[in-house]
Amino acid sequence: MNEKKEFSQGVMFTIFNYVWWFLVGNFYFWILNIPFIFVALGLKNYGTANVYTIIILMLSSIPIGPALTALLSLMGKLTREGDIDITKDFFKAYKVNFLDSVFFWTVGIIILTLAWIDVLYFNINSSLTLVGIIPRIIIFICIALGFNIFPIMSRFYLKKKEILALSSMYLIKKIYVCIISIVAAYILWVIIIKIKLIVILPLFFVSIICYLIMLMEKSMLLDIEEKYNNKDVEVQ
Repeated sequence: MNEKKEFSQGVMFTIFNYVWWFLVGNFYFWILNIPFIFVALGLKNYGTANVYTIIILMLSSIPIGPALTALLSLMGKLTREGDIDITKDFFKAYKVNFLDSVFFWTVGIIILTLAWIDVLYFNINSSLTLVGIIPRIIIFICIALGFNIFPIMSRFYLKKKEILALSSMYLIKKIYVCIISIVAAYILWVIIIKIKLIVILPLFFVSIICYLIMLMEKSMLLDIEEKYNNKDVEVQ
């Protein structure tokens, strides 16, 4: 009887910890992206997207890069060890990966912005509809690479060219992981909307998505760790 009680208490304690970690991690992520929140809410009432609104939105999203990398690092450690020091681990990862994550995120945002503007242009010019497939492919590849770049960066201390090379290689090698990650994020979004839990979205959504991504990217990260096992490469 006592063993059952202790087991139940242990399960409840673990659930509470995960809820707390997801909640606080999500809070740190959004608090570091207040400019993006205000711009996004402001543009929501502006109307139809155009070149200027897209550029403003993209520029305001630059701080998302380091915050996302920090949250991925946090969730990655949680998947590996089952325990984290939420504040210490988050801001350590934020500081360590700040410059590289800003670089990759900014480059990605520039590419996505140009591709998105092209999509709008081709949508207006119906005679160029087929050509409009090209920027859409670029958008997909850019997002797909991001699903590898940021998890790798959150785990290893590597040079930018090594991060990009590994991300490209595993995108080809394990494209299904990227597709599953995108589909999982979409399904989770639909579930939350459908069951009227929209209040949960800002509280837990990003943390949960990052946790799922790090779970699905676990085999890739283990492969990379083994690949660099005999080299002087630090892990976070």
